[in-house]
Amino acid sequence: MVKYKATAKWIENVRSVVDNSRSHSVVCDLPVASGGGDTGPMALELAAMALADCALTIFADVCKRSNIKLNRLEVTAEIERPTDSPKPSEASVKVRVSADARKELIEAAWRRTEANCPVLLIFKEPIPVKVELETV
Repeated sequence: MVKYKATAKWIENVRSVVDNSRSHSVVCDLPVASGGGDTGPMALELAAMALADCALTIFADVCKRSNIKLNRLEVTAEIERPTDSPKPSEASVKVRVSADARKELIEAAWRRTEANCPVLLIFKEPIPVKVELETV
């Protein structure tokens, strides 16, 4: 079993630093209009960033393994959340690709990407989350 661990630590107000335990950190914050300092992305923005990057990374890897030469690749992910709800209502992914391959091969590579992109799979089929609250 492979485990991925991230730890978020409160800095001040609504600003935090999230670390992935591999020496990579991201500052998260809310926009000024929401009471933050706008010093970094919000968590839901990080989720959209993770979705876009995971789809791009897996697709590029599938193309490489399939001998599809990419000329250009861009993935945009959007997450929509109603203003009156904390729960996102929709996520979408747009893939723009230019490659030296037939359209059918590129589409087959994307289908393999959808079957193997962990973040995309989490969005499509949510997994249970165990929560443990410890007061100190």
